[in-house]
Amino acid sequence: MGRLSVEGDRQIYFERYAGGQGRQRTVVLSHGWGMGCRVWDNTVARLVDAGHGVVIYDHRCCGQSDKDFADVSIEALGADLAALCQHLQLECPVLNGWSLGGAVVVDAATRLGAAVGGLVLTGGATPRYTQGEGFPHGGQAQDVAATVAALRADRVNFLKSLYFDGVFAKDVGDDVKDWCWRIALQAGSGADAALGALAQLDQRGGMAGLSCPAWVAVGGQDGVVVPEIGRYAAGCLPNADLVEFEDCGHAVFLEDADRYHSVLLEFLAGIAS
Repeated sequence: MGRLSVEGDRQIYFERYAGGQGRQRTVVLSHGWGMGCRVWDNTVARLVDAGHGVVIYDHRCCGQSDKDFADVSIEALGADLAALCQHLQLECPVLNGWSLGGAVVVDAATRLGAAVGGLVLTGGATPRYTQGEGFPHGGQAQDVAATVAALRADRVNFLKSLYFDGVFAKDVGDDVKDWCWRIALQAGSGADAALGALAQLDQRGGMAGLSCPAWVAVGGQDGVVVPEIGRYAAGCLPNADLVEFEDCGHAVFLEDADRYHSVLLEFLAGIAS
């Protein structure tokens, strides 16, 4: 584990797990809005057991990272991820982002260019989260503003409702829902700015320029990031495969863990250098 200074003396928290020797990749896992790296623990175990190196980290204002950042934009989060990859001297890492983390890994990939070995979008909120010119998918910008306002009015109950009633389409059990809720409660209110930034996000241009191998995982019953967004992303990326988890919601890596991790490992095997 370690900490990296990314804004003055403010730091983000990260953990690095060594992989096996040979052709295995290092996978960097970027969590969703207001979550933390612990949500990836099951994925870390699967990847490490398969011999892959893994890096997990907490976004600005989340988990064990500092909470008093001035800039919590998607661009700032993407710059942090790119800086972390460079700091750890990762060779052709695969960047995997869940939900808002999908937008973060796309931003980081555009910064790292050919240094990226692969891209995974797991219910990624990218290239747009709201409707715009030529993009009829998702909600409206004012919907995002209303969500942020509701969150700031009653953080604890908003987050409980999100993870007990909104994220999952399959029955994962109350223990998993409670675990996710408690991870989310570790985030500071500064993280809300990242959620608000999704209202104006448009990564279509940058995404179309990413030539690395990519895999897009979509939950067919996703009520947080509608499936059409992931389908669009798969068509926008020049070298992407799309896999739909028809009966899953927004957290396919928790709702259908065996299939998700099997496909992820197949993807990694297919791009091994």
